Amino acid sequence: MLERRLEGLWRDLQGKKSHLPHFLSEIRLDGIRGFNNLRVVFDYPVSVIAGGNTTGKSTVLFAAACAYKVPGAGVKDFVPSTLFPDYRPKLGAREDIRQEVTIEFNYLRSEGPLSMQWQRVKGWSRSFFRRQNVSQPERQVYLRTLSNLSNPAEVRSVLNMSRLKSKPEEIPLTAAQIEFAHQMLPFRYSEVVDLSSGNKNLLFAAQENGATYSELHMAAGERAILRLSQEITQLNGALVLIDEVEAGLHPWVQQLLMLHLQQLALRNDLQIIVTSHSPVVLDAVPLNGKIFLDRDDSSGEVAVRPAYRDLIQNALYGRSSEMLKLLCEDETAEGILEGVFDFLLPKEGISRESLRIGRDPGASQFPMHAETLRKFGQIQDTVFILDGDQRSGEVENKIRAAAGSGINISILFLPGNAAPESWVWETLRDIPDPDAVQLGVNRAGLLNLMNQLDAIYNSASDTPSEIAKNKFRSLSENLHRDTSEICRIVARLESDRTESDIQPLVSELRGILRQWRG
Repeated sequence: MLERRLEGLWRDLQGKKSHLPHFLSEIRLDGIRGFNNLRVVFDYPVSVIAGGNTTGKSTVLFAAACAYKVPGAGVKDFVPSTLFPDYRPKLGAREDIRQEVTIEFNYLRSEGPLSMQWQRVKGWSRSFFRRQNVSQPERQVYLRTLSNLSNPAEVRSVLNMSRLKSKPEEIPLTAAQIEFAHQMLPFRYSEVVDLSSGNKNLLFAAQENGATYSELHMAAGERAILRLSQEITQLNGALVLIDEVEAGLHPWVQQLLMLHLQQLALRNDLQIIVTSHSPVVLDAVPLNGKIFLDRDDSSGEVAVRPAYRDLIQNALYGRSSEMLKLLCEDETAEGILEGVFDFLLPKEGISRESLRIGRDPGASQFPMHAETLRKFGQIQDTVFILDGDQRSGEVENKIRAAAGSGINISILFLPGNAAPESWVWETLRDIPDPDAVQLGVNRAGLLNLMNQLDAIYNSASDTPSEIAKNKFRSLSENLHRDTSEICRIVARLESDRTESDIQPLVSELRGILRQWRG
């Protein structure tokens, strides 16, 4: 149910980007904290920045806070000199090395795109690439780390409120603010007030069951939710930046929070960027809402990786460490593998839940995935499945090099020497009549349809691979079957035929299953 609500929100939010005020579409960072011309693109109104420790997630988030002139903020509140300070004491030899830094922003606006950059040579300055009569876009910005109260100085500051001689001001949270919290917490409040004095403030809650307490006695998750409820539900058209959004929250609450943040973004025209180590948070946004940062082991440089497919993402966070993982190129390859496992798994006594098949269109990405899986200790339980047209060895050699010397990995090939659609097509030509019935057609009708499609595509000027894919797609539409479903049926039937050219793949996968089980 929650997954369907998320998918509905994704569809609604996809078209929202062009309607947001001064949408921050890209940040370029150069010379700051080891970044060398790093470009981060924001393509969905709610973005999750993920990656290992020291990859610069918080740096990107704090850079985003410098993108706008914030109404009502102090001149030093949302500027690089404050958010990226250097240690340069008047006394002592230890100090940060100052170097030239560029932070560049690209915005989408109704009147056309705009670019701005902050640059530090001796001091920080702004420029608009010689464009005249333009200024820094104005927008409300919210920047928060949910685990702030663990800071002893902040705790001491709040405790000082109890020593004040004047009564602190009491500001009740609105019904909308409290309702935001009610949707995620397992109890209900009769009242929540903000006790404030000067720049100090403290939340005080009263539950419907009679319990009353300050936020000093709240669990970290409760405090985080209430703070967010108080601070962002009233924002409109703002940029919301949250560091470590999952801090103190149960995985189920993390999912609920991401759901309600996206609902809030849709309702209040917000752009939201968060950092997270949580796979649950990543699962809550679509592929173009995920931004993965990775630091190269040898050079130390940070790069933005393509948004990982589910198999890679789960491996990074240890959610599939007990599974055998297979990575293939597309839904055709996945269908063929599913068919082989339909045949193999019952014979080997292995459950389908023990396997995870992922796909990433384009074998060129596989070496990068191999490097990532090696870094997180997941490479040896992963099988790479290449299409038959990759038998030249070029991609295979790159995968093995990325996996590292001395590490034995499994790289297998689908049957045939061309695109897998070609193999399925030729196999269908020889399918017996009883087996053709599984496709909802007799053999004569199937061959007649295939001959018609051959005649249509014979004069096509595309590459053989594209012709095979388009022709097979047309066949599946005429049969009213998904392409992956047809591939699965054909592969299952062929796996049971000892003379089929799929048998080398069947034999290799059988050996891998037995070795993995052992």
